[in-house]
Amino acid sequence: MASRNSDGQVCVNQAYLNAIWASGGNPAVLPYTTDTAELEEFCSFFDGFMFCGGEDIDPIRYGQRRHPETKPTCPERDDFELALFSIAFSTEKPILGICRGEQLINIALGGTLHQHIEGHRQETPRETTEHRIKVLENSLLYRIIGEKDIYTNTFHHQCVDSLADGLMCDAMSTDGYIEAYHHSRHKFCLAVQWHPECFYKKAESSSKIFKAFIAACI
Repeated sequence: MASRNSDGQVCVNQAYLNAIWASGGNPAVLPYTTDTAELEEFCSFFDGFMFCGGEDIDPIRYGQRRHPETKPTCPERDDFELALFSIAFSTEKPILGICRGEQLINIALGGTLHQHIEGHRQETPRETTEHRIKVLENSLLYRIIGEKDIYTNTFHHQCVDSLADGLMCDAMSTDGYIEAYHHSRHKFCLAVQWHPECFYKKAESSSKIFKAFIAACI
């Protein structure tokens, strides 16, 4: 999924596309729509869906008032991604959520967010991995990467608060926030709060995430 800028262009960071391509997939960027027939056509044509980073999600979507630190939102993108996720999830399409994508999936299934936290937006380049994550044993993420301690980047000020029904925590930050989860009753629905697409070339734990997603799509 992608952001839409002020000129009406739908844009996505090239790093997402490169990570999918390098893992054996053929990435495509989809236009915003809430037309059910078009969304169903997407889900019949594509093998899996990745929900990427971007704007804050409107807190009205999860029953909260706007926090003073909540950033500008994009209602059109919220509408599109929530509608697409609903159909993709119900048809058992493999799903990968990254950053905003992790937050969106949780909201779509009935969970909530912390609208603002401190200490999770690094000042160093996006390829720098300085954020320690504890991966829970026996989780889907652990089965994929085979590591209990990893270092990631971190570029967010919001994160998952209460997990929706069916979601199981896969990883925690050292200060106690949920960093990854999977859905216990879905073929493949995994979401992470960090940006593995930024360092998939140098970190095996990141490349394994994308390869697992593509393998689920085949």
